[in-house]
Amino acid sequence: MKNINFLFQLSLCIFSCCLIYGKKQPNLIVYMIDDLGWNQISAKQATMGTHTGSFITPNIENIANQGLSFTDAYTQPNCAPSRAAMLSGQYPARVNNSVYVVGSLNRNKKPGITKEEANFTGPNQSEDVASSAITIAEALKKNGYNTAHIGKYHVGGHGTDKTMPENQGFDINIGGYSQGHQPTCFSKKINDSWQFARLGQGDFDRFAKPYTEAYVEKYSIPNSQIGKPKHVCDALADAMEETVDTLSAKNKPFYLQLHAYAVHGPVQSRPDLKEAAQKRLDAKNSRKANLAGFISGMDAVLGRLLDSIEDPNGDGDKGDSIAQDTLIIFTSDNGGTHGDNLPLRGVKGMFTEGGIRIPLIAYWPGIIPANTVSDRMVHGIDFYPTLLELAGNTWLPPAKKHPLDGESFAKFLRNPKLSDKRSPIFYLFPGYMDVRAQPCVVIIDEIENKRYKLLYYYEANSWELYNLTDDIGEDRNIIKKHPKIASNLSNKIQDWLGQKHPTWKPKFPLSKKDGKPVLPKFL
Repeated sequence: MKNINFLFQLSLCIFSCCLIYGKKQPNLIVYMIDDLGWNQISAKQATMGTHTGSFITPNIENIANQGLSFTDAYTQPNCAPSRAAMLSGQYPARVNNSVYVVGSLNRNKKPGITKEEANFTGPNQSEDVASSAITIAEALKKNGYNTAHIGKYHVGGHGTDKTMPENQGFDINIGGYSQGHQPTCFSKKINDSWQFARLGQGDFDRFAKPYTEAYVEKYSIPNSQIGKPKHVCDALADAMEETVDTLSAKNKPFYLQLHAYAVHGPVQSRPDLKEAAQKRLDAKNSRKANLAGFISGMDAVLGRLLDSIEDPNGDGDKGDSIAQDTLIIFTSDNGGTHGDNLPLRGVKGMFTEGGIRIPLIAYWPGIIPANTVSDRMVHGIDFYPTLLELAGNTWLPPAKKHPLDGESFAKFLRNPKLSDKRSPIFYLFPGYMDVRAQPCVVIIDEIENKRYKLLYYYEANSWELYNLTDDIGEDRNIIKKHPKIASNLSNKIQDWLGQKHPTWKPKFPLSKKDGKPVLPKFL
């Protein structure tokens, strides 16, 4: 009887999902760029019209015109913690995450606060999502999905294979490793074979051969590239096409993490794309043209992804199109680090808007209304519950073992005008990262239809308050004018840090005097 009841509930859940989101469980693709700033794309919807025109991204414009742009999307301030948050659906304060920063929480460096000047030391942290975590890939497999990861992973393989993608729920892993960036952007002939030297575990070497006449013709690349070394963006796209073909041929929905190496340094554009950018920009600004060309390269990968879901096996027959059954989410892992992020303040690694606000566009033809915009707050931890809901929520991770801190935004995909408010977004950073970050806690929340950010800095023992609705650049600290708002938000931080759960183990800066954890001095 119990089995019959379970099957009935399972069928009802899948049926409900079908009514809301389509005929069957959708394929789910997250295309994440590395170090792409909020306004370093030419889609006006996602950037609130603030992009400068320096970066031309026609494929991103296309999905923005046909999909939903979230203008107020956030993630962690640099690579590893943002990926850990998405994989786990949890803040770093959970024991299965515990990734606060790349490397160490004691990355003191001038002209930031040196180790000698600092009043605290950073605690130990993890570099990988724990092997005991129930990752988003593992949860989706429980919901009937095939899974794949392509490109940068960064939160697995640090000293153990247990945290590698293939041991964390991914059926296919191409490139996923502990590595945080690509050593080079071009293939090279080594010992009579073409390779991407020192990139991951050599997974992309089979795509490393130079451009051929057939290749450049197929992908509309100038003939000037024939015979030249393959660029890592094109190799990523080659791996993606192969994987989409493989996954779409199976009788199951799939989840694909397509995580680009672009535009993390070294910033090296394919020569023709750099040349095209240089013609548009100041001819003397080679560095900016290189970045613009690199961004064009990652945009071209999106174009090939769109073509792949229209024609998965590449035979020119769109009768096997999976576009209507596929959600694509385009985003970045943190704020931009190359140049500025104006009008946002700061860059990658900072807790100002330029470090944590990211582009986010959702594309799903026939389901998501075209050319729509939402200012609802979203965080990287929200991807996990969102994709699970779209998959039908037939299996959820046990709340005692692996609670989710994120909130689903699935219903907003179909109805972007919904006015439901998201809970506050929080940050806890208990250490140091050169000049960009020092021990702090942060909350972003809405009060009386205004969005505020409150920050506490340990070293100065001071609070700052900004009205992001009226001051997106965080130019005016208004804490003296609005002490009640600041106190309200401070209380919410205190409640968040003090929540009780076996998996909730926040790490705080350690006092140099006695080595004990130090909590913020709340208002």
